[in-house]
Amino acid sequence: MMSNKKIQIFSPATLANLGPGFDSIGLALDIWNIFEFEFNTENFNIQIQGEGEKTLPKNSSNLVYKSFSLPFYFLNINIPKISLNIKNNINLESGMGSSSSAISAGLIAANYYLSDKFTKTELIKMSQNLESHYDNIAPCILGGIQLCVSNKDDILFSDIEYDKNLKIILTVPALKTNTEHSRSNLPKNLSVKDFVHNMSRFGLLINSLKSPNIKDTQIAFRDAFHQDIRLNNFPELKLLLNKINEMGALGSFVCGSGPTIAGITNEDPMSIFYEIADYCDKQAIECSFNITKISKKGTYIKE
Repeated sequence: MMSNKKIQIFSPATLANLGPGFDSIGLALDIWNIFEFEFNTENFNIQIQGEGEKTLPKNSSNLVYKSFSLPFYFLNINIPKISLNIKNNINLESGMGSSSSAISAGLIAANYYLSDKFTKTELIKMSQNLESHYDNIAPCILGGIQLCVSNKDDILFSDIEYDKNLKIILTVPALKTNTEHSRSNLPKNLSVKDFVHNMSRFGLLINSLKSPNIKDTQIAFRDAFHQDIRLNNFPELKLLLNKINEMGALGSFVCGSGPTIAGITNEDPMSIFYEIADYCDKQAIECSFNITKISKKGTYIKE
């Protein structure tokens, strides 16, 4: 089946929603978790470094192993024993797609072992057994910015063009967010006014990402459905979300379920970063920062 007994897989962080694009759009970041798989070992073993090294399971309930197992279940064949070394650089429960990174790595590793039995689209569909949000999994596996469209039992992906000079400034609070709990607080109904608000801005966002101008793009990232609700318990972060535009960013948004806040620019990001850092210091917000870019490449194998 596979040609090598040992491979490394690099799987990126992702940001979903991008303001008004709830459950519909996501992007891959140039921040990577690294997974080293050794196949057909005598003993099953998982080692973890970095994020979650003391809390994530190191047995068959580990999310990477569960996703690795899926293609074998689908084919009804035995799962090979593996040794797995994980280096997690993506913050957990922060809205940066750590779960999608784990799932993507497991699926890509299994598919490699099976000599690419499945297409990437088939793997993405398979992932729904573990992760119900295409807007994280799709950019994680495919890279870039992906628009995800569910159509009955099918799913369509559209690769969105974007300005290659875009940089993303991440403010990562020392807080954790459970995705399912966060979603449970969202309204079950939406007014026509708010629906039109988000639809019009989402269209403007897709149109603006390739050649952004600050006036249109700041408007395009504004959401009337989920962001404020997700930040209700964090008023300082809600204020920061709006202040980032005043600092000269093209826009700002809550990353996934939060609490991470992203600012986006196609110019030198340092002046915006310094203003964000100063604001967080004055508001006593415990957080870390990262300046990164969109990755055109999704999860990949280094043999």
